[in-house]
Amino acid sequence: MNKKILVVDDDLFLLGSLELLLSDEGYIVSLVDKSSLIKDSLVAFNPDLIIMDICLDDADGREICDKIKNSWLTAQIPIILMTALSHKKISELDCLADAIIGKPCNYDTLLKTISDLIE
Repeated sequence: MNKKILVVDDDLFLLGSLELLLSDEGYIVSLVDKSSLIKDSLVAFNPDLIIMDICLDDADGREICDKIKNSWLTAQIPIILMTALSHKKISELDCLADAIIGKPCNYDTLLKTISDLIE
C-alpha cells in the first residue's frame, strides 16, 4: 500500500514541486495551503506523514505540530517541519516535530528523512 503524505505550505509553487517529487516516488499526496484546513485534512486524508512549513498564512507550524503530537488520535503521525530559518536557529527550535529541514531543501535529504520516518 502506498504511503500518504499531507503537505502544508502557503507557497503554492513549493506545494506543486513537492507534489511532483513525492508522487514520482510513489507516495499519495494531499496538499493544504491554509492552516485552517489542516484539521479537516487530517481526518479526511489520514496521512502517514506530514510535511509542514513553520511560517504559515496565519499560524505557527510549531504550534500546530505540537497540537497534533499531543492528541492521542494523531500523535503517531511523523511530522517534518520546513523553515527558511538558519541552521543555528533551527537547532534552537523547541517543538515535537520528528525532523526539521531548512528551506530551500535538498530533495534527496527530504526523501531520505521521509523514508527513515515511515518506511
